[in-house]
Amino acid sequence: MPLDADLKIYGEVKDILKFNAISAVRIKIMISLFYKSQKTKDLREITGIQSSSILHGVNDLEKEGIVVRRGDDFYLSEMGKIWVPQLINIIKTQYVLKKFHKLWLNHTIESIPQDLLNEIGDLNNSQLLESESTDVYKVHENHIHVVMNSKEVKGVSPIFYPNYPEIFRGLIERDINVELVLTDDVFKKTIESLDQGIEDLKKLISTGNLNLWILNEEAKIAFTLTDKFMTMGLFSVDGMYDTTKNLVSDHIDTITWGKKLFEYYRQRADKFEL
Repeated sequence: MPLDADLKIYGEVKDILKFNAISAVRIKIMISLFYKSQKTKDLREITGIQSSSILHGVNDLEKEGIVVRRGDDFYLSEMGKIWVPQLINIIKTQYVLKKFHKLWLNHTIESIPQDLLNEIGDLNNSQLLESESTDVYKVHENHIHVVMNSKEVKGVSPIFYPNYPEIFRGLIERDINVELVLTDDVFKKTIESLDQGIEDLKKLISTGNLNLWILNEEAKIAFTLTDKFMTMGLFSVDGMYDTTKNLVSDHIDTITWGKKLFEYYRQRADKFEL
């Protein structure tokens, strides 16, 4: 069984994991060397650690085959180049879990594919926007502001707001490229909200600025990706979409992560054709 195999493997490497994770000095050295080779004085300036502690940490890492020394310069070994990116990802993941614990707590992540959960650390430069008792529309208004000031918009939506059709109509008429993946229910509500129903939708698609896909499955996540931002909201474990919290970021790592998530849903949906 995979569980038994994983536990057996852990037994084989637990001492190595402890060695690599227990020392702040060694961790800071490894992370510093991931980006480029360093001398002792460079590591001292970067980490703020005394030279004696750095040399002791480097010696330990050399013995484990993680670091190599060439003259006065320290480098990651081939093994180090494999391990340290994984270490950095673990650190970023833990940071994202801590920083956005309100988003993960009592919310479902079932609609985020496992490979992107493995890369959740890429969201570390995001912010969690929350509505307030004195401003209950804060999250929604920020989302609209992001969309209205974009040059291109991609999104996955299992939720429907009455003003969405007009907002996206305005974008399309301004020659903004819009790509949307809508659940079947949201698609039907969108058609019902248009004055001339399906005919209005056909006119928007005929402009060439709207591409639409219909998702015939549940999606417990709503997110929008623009040329500058990604915003993302989750469903609570009770099945209701949480309108009070939204992850927002303009960082390239988050936007790249969002592009992968959009592509995941686009491939699972059916293209709406005229």
